[in-house]
Amino acid sequence: MNRALKAIHVSRKSETVSGYLQILFVVLVVGGTIGLTALLKITADSGPALSPTPEQVVVDVTIPTPGTHTAVRSLTGQVEARANVAISPEVTGRVVAMHENLVPGGVIRAGETLFSLDPTDYDIALERSRADVAAADADLEQARADADNFIKDWQRVYPDRPAPALVAKEPQIRAIEARLAAARANVRQAEVNLARTKVIAKSNIRIIESTIEQALLVGPQGQYGSYYVVDALRIRASAETSIIERLGLATGTHASVRIDGYDTALPAQITSIGGALDERTRLRPIILSVPDVDGLTPGVFVTVDVSGAPETGVYRLPAAAMATRTSVWRVAGDRLENQPVDIVDTRDDFVVVKSFDVKDGIVVSQVPTSFVDRPAKIRNTLEGVTE
Repeated sequence: MNRALKAIHVSRKSETVSGYLQILFVVLVVGGTIGLTALLKITADSGPALSPTPEQVVVDVTIPTPGTHTAVRSLTGQVEARANVAISPEVTGRVVAMHENLVPGGVIRAGETLFSLDPTDYDIALERSRADVAAADADLEQARADADNFIKDWQRVYPDRPAPALVAKEPQIRAIEARLAAARANVRQAEVNLARTKVIAKSNIRIIESTIEQALLVGPQGQYGSYYVVDALRIRASAETSIIERLGLATGTHASVRIDGYDTALPAQITSIGGALDERTRLRPIILSVPDVDGLTPGVFVTVDVSGAPETGVYRLPAAAMATRTSVWRVAGDRLENQPVDIVDTRDDFVVVKSFDVKDGIVVSQVPTSFVDRPAKIRNTLEGVTE
């Protein structure tokens, strides 16, 4: 029992000592922090002060000369057909003849027959329609003769009264005249159907694909290949709306087209500019005429060069001269100024802007955007940019 009481007493004494040590440690840390702060304050008060005058910036400048510039853009274009036309007859029949060029890539000239259908049924239909016309014509002649006899009989009995419509057979005559008109229309339709047994090219065409074969039964509901009109090709390019507006591109604007395999650029002309942006590229389509050369087919890639009107009184500045997207630095009276500019054209290595007062020069070295009104010293004056 005595040993247990002694152990408890020793444990309480140890806890008391530990608490005193912790308090002493906290006091030392706080005191050290206060002393260090006071020391730093004394050092700062006695040290050198920062200069209130901004440090002078040493820069390189260029003094551009006003000139003339024509903005040019090279666009990637592709030859395309205005439309791919389905090969499909307008009447039903069995193929009895076909053009030797009715194969993929084949060219068929205007007026030539792509393929012919068996005309037998359509010949018979035409003969039947002509017979109906003859019968209706005869019935009309007979009805008019009968009407004349009835009118004469009426006039003998009632000389002072006109013959009624029923006596004159007017309803019957009108019915036969209508039947005759319908029969004649059937003849014209039969003639058209007979002519349609020959599928004829209306223009010079090039076959894209064809499944027409001898003895094949074809009809208006089927599609048996496709073709495009050789003279209806065009070039489709695209560009950003800002470029189109900057260059002033419009219908009738002249352009040049470079095609692989041709040594010189070929003339072309813009025929239309799309009114809506492409959903994927967000570019506006530009449609151009195709140069008058042989061998062009849909899918051929070309390079289209378009240019705007010449701009006079402009500066050509190096790309490094741009402080922001719309401004440059200039030195004026030994100080830096941020000068907004009106951009005419941009290239990878230079920018063309409308002329303005350059003061002592346009800065072409790197300067932070926050250095407005800083003192500046010109180190070098560099030559202007040339194309």
